Amino acid sequence: MESSNGTVLLVGQNLFFLGKIEAVAEPMGFTVQRATTEPIFIDQYAKNSPALILVDLEGDESVWSQVLGDLAQSAERANGSEVAATVVAFGPHENVEMLERAKNLGCDLVLNKGEFNRDLPKIIEKLRADLV
Repeated sequence: MESSNGTVLLVGQNLFFLGKIEAVAEPMGFTVQRATTEPIFIDQYAKNSPALILVDLEGDESVWSQVLGDLAQSAERANGSEVAATVVAFGPHENVEMLERAKNLGCDLVLNKGEFNRDLPKIIEKLRADLV
């Protein structure tokens, strides 16, 4: 699956970061979608071929861990090639185990919330440059 469109897919139940993500991504030409459950994620992923998947680790752990597992299985089915989308997870800095689990589940980048807030514009700008 090629990721050539400008869709950012947020996996999470909390609306707090949605507005921040939209404020950065939409002026750069990206559409932001949100998935609150694994079935919604699968549907959004299939329909939109997102270029970037953001995973809020403060959401339902059973959802985000299953989504990350699904992405890893997709990569395996594609003969080990990488998932087309960049996967960035973010969560509380004090929960080192959670951040490490996300990293072990195959995220390209795992950030604490402060780093995410600081680096989101750079992540979106790099994404835009990569898609041009």
